[in-house]
Amino acid sequence: MPDNFIHKLTERLKEDLPGACAQNKMSPSVRFTGKVIPNTNKTRESSVLILFYLKDNTLYIPFIQRSRYDGPHSGQISLPGGKFEPQDKNLLETALRETWEEIGVRPDKMQILGNLTSTYIPNSNYNVTPYIAYLPEEPNFILDSFEVANIIEAQVAQLIAPETIDLFVKKVNGVQVEAPFFNINNHQIWGATAMIISELKELITTIDTIPSNSCNAHNGQESR
Repeated sequence: MPDNFIHKLTERLKEDLPGACAQNKMSPSVRFTGKVIPNTNKTRESSVLILFYLKDNTLYIPFIQRSRYDGPHSGQISLPGGKFEPQDKNLLETALRETWEEIGVRPDKMQILGNLTSTYIPNSNYNVTPYIAYLPEEPNFILDSFEVANIIEAQVAQLIAPETIDLFVKKVNGVQVEAPFFNINNHQIWGATAMIISELKELITTIDTIPSNSCNAHNGQESR
């Protein structure tokens, strides 16, 4: 059953993507909460990896909680990834390299499925391209303690369940923000990461079979 799902997702990724329309369903009311308006002429390219892996016959995706530091993504929950470096051949290699460095999953064990629509992050002035890969086994995560404080394992079926979505209103860098988020084991996945997963969710809900032993797939769309 997982192989069938992965095959269908791979084929779906070759078609037109839902794009910004799907991403914006999980967009915060205010996307820029910084103090200095970013110079979009100096936007950096970056990429992240959505890694499907099999654990107890259930598909999961790992998220990372960033370590605390003096920067725009301190303590945030995100997908493994980072900025394009000169030694990288392309953005896919960036995502694979960063995943290897941050959570210790070897690229040569993965099956690359495709990519989603890139999204712009105003606070860091990064343009992020998400790639999708599959690992038919549970990874042995080895965390980079400098960059990663924790791994959050999310069941795919849990991510697409309507009851997983919640809404917060709070001040972020002194700016009042209303934002939908994915509540995964009491962790709030919001912002650009939630927008990326929102597009993935829209793709998944067009696929018949979602392997899971504890959650039900949802084939509709929820309102914010």
